[in-house]
Amino acid sequence: MKIFLPSIALLLLGVTTVNLHSQIAKTQVVQVSATANGDGSITLKWPKDNYTGKYMIYHRDFVHANNSWKGPDATLAGTITSWSDTLSKGFSREYRVTKVNGTTTEALGYIYVGNQFKPNPTRGGIVLLVDSSYIKALKSEIATLGNDLSNDGWFPSYVVVGRTEKVDAVKAKLEAHIKRLPKAPKALYILGHVPVPYSGNFSNNGDRPPPDGHVEGVGNHTGAWPADVYYGTVDCFWGDEIVNCTTGSEARHKNVPGDGKFDQSAPECPIVYEIGRADFYDMDAFSKNDTQLTREYLNRVHDYKMGKTQFRRRGLIDNNFTGLNLASTGYHNLPCFVGLDSFSDAVDYFTEQNAGSYLWSYGCGAGSYSSCSGIGTTYNFASSKGKFSNAFTMLAGSYFGDWDSKNNILRGALAGGSLTSCWGGIPKWYLHHMGLGQNIGYGAKITQNNVNDYFNGAFNFSWNGVFIALIGDPTLNMLYVKPPSMLSAIEINGGTQLKWNKSADKVDGYVVYRIDQNTQEYKEIATYCGLGNSVTTDTVYFDYCKPTVINPNNGNYNYAVRAFRWETTGSGSYQNLSLATTANTKYTLDRWDAQSPGITLYPNPSKGFTTLGNLPAQVGVTVSIYNAVGQLIQHNAVETDASGNYRLILKPGISGLFEVVVNTETTAYSSKLLVAQDAQ
Repeated sequence: MKIFLPSIALLLLGVTTVNLHSQIAKTQVVQVSATANGDGSITLKWPKDNYTGKYMIYHRDFVHANNSWKGPDATLAGTITSWSDTLSKGFSREYRVTKVNGTTTEALGYIYVGNQFKPNPTRGGIVLLVDSSYIKALKSEIATLGNDLSNDGWFPSYVVVGRTEKVDAVKAKLEAHIKRLPKAPKALYILGHVPVPYSGNFSNNGDRPPPDGHVEGVGNHTGAWPADVYYGTVDCFWGDEIVNCTTGSEARHKNVPGDGKFDQSAPECPIVYEIGRADFYDMDAFSKNDTQLTREYLNRVHDYKMGKTQFRRRGLIDNNFTGLNLASTGYHNLPCFVGLDSFSDAVDYFTEQNAGSYLWSYGCGAGSYSSCSGIGTTYNFASSKGKFSNAFTMLAGSYFGDWDSKNNILRGALAGGSLTSCWGGIPKWYLHHMGLGQNIGYGAKITQNNVNDYFNGAFNFSWNGVFIALIGDPTLNMLYVKPPSMLSAIEINGGTQLKWNKSADKVDGYVVYRIDQNTQEYKEIATYCGLGNSVTTDTVYFDYCKPTVINPNNGNYNYAVRAFRWETTGSGSYQNLSLATTANTKYTLDRWDAQSPGITLYPNPSKGFTTLGNLPAQVGVTVSIYNAVGQLIQHNAVETDASGNYRLILKPGISGLFEVVVNTETTAYSSKLLVAQDAQ
C-alpha cells in the first residue's frame, strides 16, 4: 500500500512555511467518530467529502497484540459518509478507515469503538519516581496522589531520587526496586526534576535530523535531546561511546563519548512502561517556584479525578501550519473524543479557552522554546492562569519537544492549567483509545513505539524518537465520575455487610470488589464463588463468599466500591468507573458456620417458609431478609411464641441464598437461608 507523504524531505518549524497543500492536515485524515446502537451494532461516521476515490475499512479485535489488520470489511464509494458493523454489547474493536485513489492511500483514520464496553478495573502497577526535594514539602499531596492511584485500580510504589544523581544510577535504583515488586509494573510517573536523560545524534550529519528540522546553520538544534524513554526500557542497550556531535547551540545538547549522554536517536528496543513527567523546574515565567507549581498541579489533578472539576466536552484546533500535516494529530483524535460536531478549527486557542472550558485542544505554529506563532507563549499561560480552562492539550512548533528547556511551552501549558500536554504532530500521536476509558499513558507508549503500526506522519524522521514524551500524569483518564464515599465493612455472622454513601453524580450503579494485593487485582465479589452479582444500584451489599474460596487462612480483606456510568463519547459507549471508596475487615474461619449459635432455621433449605428458633420467648423482634447483593427484600416486625420460635413465610417467587437478620432490643442474630420455592 502506497501512502501519500509530504513532498519535501526536511521541514523547518521555526519559520513561516510555504503552503504545500491547502489544509494538508485535514486532507490526510479521515475524521471518524462512532455511535453504539441498542440493537448490538455500531455506526462509523465521517464528514461528507464527495471523494472521487473509495473508502476501505479494516478492523482488529485485539489491538497491539502483534495482530494485523483484517479486511477490508467494506469498500465504499467516496460519497458515502457512514458504515455499520455488528458489535455485541460488552465488546470493543479498532477500525482503520482509508481513502484510496487507485493504489495510493491518501488519508487514514483510526478509532477504537465499544458498545457498552467494560474496561479492566485493574490498571496495574505504577512506580512513582519522586524528586527528593518534595518528600517533606509535598508530603500530603503525594499521599493523596498515591491514594487516588490505588482507588483507580493502580498499585503504586515509590522510588525517591535526588536531583544531582546520575541517570544511570537512577535507572539502576529503579530496576532494583522493580525486581522486589510482586509483579512487574505497567507505568512510570516521574514527579519533579528527576535527572533528565539525554540521548541522540540529531544532526545533518547524524543518524537523524533534529525532529523540528533545525540542522546546522538553521538553528543548530542538534546533538542530544531529553529522553525519558530511557527509564521506560528493560534490558535495552544504551551506548555512550560513538556519537561526537558538538554543533548544538546549548551545552546540554553537545554529545561526546563518555559524557553520560547516550548515542541512540531511537531506542533499540520497545518502551515497556507508560511514562509521564510533571516537572516545573526552571519555569520563572510563573511567579511561584517549582514546589508551589507542583502542589497546584497535584491538587488540580486530584480535583479532576474526584469529579470536582469538569470541562465541556468539546475541542478546538488552531492550525497555523496549513501547509503541513502536524495538525492531523488533532483532526484524528478529537472526533474520537467529542464527536464530529463538537470541535471547531475556526477559533483562537487562548481566546476560547480563557472564555470557556475545553476538554481537548490542539495548536501549532512557528515556534521557539517558549512561543508558538498564532497561539501564544509560556507567558500567556502564566498571565491566563485562573482563566485558562483546558484538560488535555497538544502543541506543535519548533523547539517544543526539547522539553527540558527554560520556560518550555509544553510545561508552561501544564503550569498554566492543563492536566497533560505533548508535542502533537512530531510525530503523530495516537490517543484515540481514551475514548473508551483508557488512560493517556497508554497512547503515549503506543506513539513512542510506533514505527509503522499506524501512519506516523512521515515528518522529519521523528517517529520512534527518544524525545517523545508525555508531560503530565500518565494515569489520567478522559472522563471521571464522582466516587461514592464512607465505605464500612461490618462483620455479621455469616457474611460481611458493606455500606457506603452514594455518589453525588447521576450514576447507573455500583460495582463491589475485593482488592487482591498479592496478584494486584480488583476482583468482583461474584467472581470468587459464582454467587449473586457484583453490581448493585443500592448502597448496601452482603458478601457471603467464604475466605476459603480465595484464601485458606485468616487475614485482612480489602473491599472497594466504585460507582459507574454508561458513558457515551465519539467512540461509542463504555462503563466509566469512578475512583473507589475502600474499607477492610479481618476474617476468621470459624465465623463462617452455616448459622450462628443462638438461632436456628428449619427447614433450611426452604421451600418458601422456615421456622426461626432458639430466640427469646414472647418478645418483639424484627426480621430482615437480604438478597445476595445486599438488597432488603422483606422486613417483618413480629413476636416469638412461648418456645422462642417464629414461623416465617417468604415472599412468593424468591429463590437463592439469602441473609436472615433478626434483631431484638439487645442482640442481633444472622444466618444464611437457601430458598428453592420452585420445588414446592
